[in-house]
Amino acid sequence: MKAEATGFILISVLIFLLSGISDAVETSETISYLPAENLEQFIVDRLDLTTFRNSLGPARSPGMRYFSDMGLSPTEISEDCIVFETENWFYCIEVVEREDVNRDGIEDLLIRFTDDSIGGTYLTVYVYLFVCLTEESDLIAAAYGPSGYYAERDPGMSEGLVVPWSEQIRPETK
Repeated sequence: MKAEATGFILISVLIFLLSGISDAVETSETISYLPAENLEQFIVDRLDLTTFRNSLGPARSPGMRYFSDMGLSPTEISEDCIVFETENWFYCIEVVEREDVNRDGIEDLLIRFTDDSIGGTYLTVYVYLFVCLTEESDLIAAAYGPSGYYAERDPGMSEGLVVPWSEQIRPETK
């Protein structure tokens, strides 16, 4: 009788726990700390350059985290694409995907970051997973080359080299 009661209690607890898990899965929603509008400006203002590999690292002093700290302003902003271009450097930030990529319940951004020395040999194109963990947090890199994502061959590529944005032929905009 004691064994039957113990078994009944264990089964009851297991059923209770499993029902709680299924309820949590059914009602889970993705939390987002990313703005619904003006995402590109948010990226310009809050992308923390110290959280991922880029050529700006050697030029940074302690406390320099953003493009603005480096004296850089966007030269072009369009939907899902931000360009910073100087005489010697070209940076392009492209939003590849906006969703909970890593399934942690918080909305992420997959960003393809192009870092190109104009006239030099330095060129990197990587996909990073970025996230804001709170309303006040910066946009930080949570993963480098997240599983299943990679920098795809760009339509502007010729024989394995990326044609810098400034040298690509683009249709005129009105």
